[in-house]
Amino acid sequence: MAARGTRTAKMLEFERQAEERMREMEIMNEERNRMVEELIKIQQEQDRIVQEEHKIALYYQTEALKHAEEVRINREEERRKRLEP
Repeated sequence: MAARGTRTAKMLEFERQAEERMREMEIMNEERNRMVEELIKIQQEQDRIVQEEHKIALYYQTEALKHAEEVRINREEERRKRLEP
């Protein structure tokens, strides 16, 4: 058995392996954090696209309603003209 304060080759190997595992865990955590950041960016972009699509849909709906109102007014004017003596 090793005396106190001295390290055996086996103990040194365990320490080396533990340090290596810690480095690997740090790298994995950094990669995981990058992936989370990328997922957040993707979600933000998807949200922006949904908002844009909604704005576009509202625009076209508004334009369709304007056109329908113009057609209604024109038809009403034509009907009045035909009914005038």
